[in-house]
Amino acid sequence: MRKRNLFPNSLGICGDGGQANQEYFIGAISSALFGGSRYLFMNSFRHININSITPALGAAVSDLDLRQLSCEAQAEIRHALVNRKVLVFPKQNLTADQYVEFMRIFGVPVQEDMAVDEGHPLEVGAIHFRYHERQTKNFWHKDHSFRELPTRVLSLYAKLLPPVGGDTLFASLEAAYDGLPRDMKNMIKDFHCYHRVTRTQNTKRRHSREEADAMESLPPVLHPLVGLNPDNGRKYLFVNVPIYCRSIAELPTSAGDALLSKLYLHVQRPEFHLRITWAPDTLIVWENKYTLHYPVFDYFPYERKLWRIVIEATEADRPQQA
Repeated sequence: MRKRNLFPNSLGICGDGGQANQEYFIGAISSALFGGSRYLFMNSFRHININSITPALGAAVSDLDLRQLSCEAQAEIRHALVNRKVLVFPKQNLTADQYVEFMRIFGVPVQEDMAVDEGHPLEVGAIHFRYHERQTKNFWHKDHSFRELPTRVLSLYAKLLPPVGGDTLFASLEAAYDGLPRDMKNMIKDFHCYHRVTRTQNTKRRHSREEADAMESLPPVLHPLVGLNPDNGRKYLFVNVPIYCRSIAELPTSAGDALLSKLYLHVQRPEFHLRITWAPDTLIVWENKYTLHYPVFDYFPYERKLWRIVIEATEADRPQQA
């Protein structure tokens, strides 16, 4: 089983954390992360102040300046992300360059495929809906499931918010798998799904028509329906909105589509959810590979801008069959 290095080397980051640091941290929380527990032992964290938001996922990390992180705090943040899936950092005061530097603790930020504000590094995209714009179609989804190496880590940073509304919801695909009946788990354990690019409302904001046509012409990618997270040993449902997650290789199209629709609806149960109500300068980081998210567009005609950073996928992010 491929296991991620949770102490990666990155520019401006603390190297591998040091052997003593690894031994301290893994010894402190190994039972919480790798012993099968679904709940984080918060008192195991010595360098960050962290509190769970819901049983399924989410944690708020308070009283922390992301511009000044010790090696130990960086390591604890990475481990907390593995366990809680979504981390919320309120009241941050980062420039675009400092935002990029913070995100290096999770890997290499990539050049964005969306608009970038003038003078900002190319790794910081801007999701900006102006007064005259309306999002006409929202759905639960994960980003980039149609790639051989799906994106694991994404981040958003609130810069301009409406007076009310514009929340973002998340659902844990690990909790959703745990919540399946045993007979369903047995039935789907060896299935694989086809994922492919589909044009959406946001495509024209990011790509030319020629680029979109080229992406849609690519062959579908096959991923296991039940994946294994190598960082914590938990199984997860690798499903996505049906326009991306098309059919099951081992079943006739109609039967596969019906099963995928059922599983997709199952993930949307509130027991697996977290709802983020944004405040100015709130920054969140989440494991896109193991979650779905839903951006709520209920704030028209007000304006909203979030900065976004995507961490480059590596071979360790290739989905593994459970």
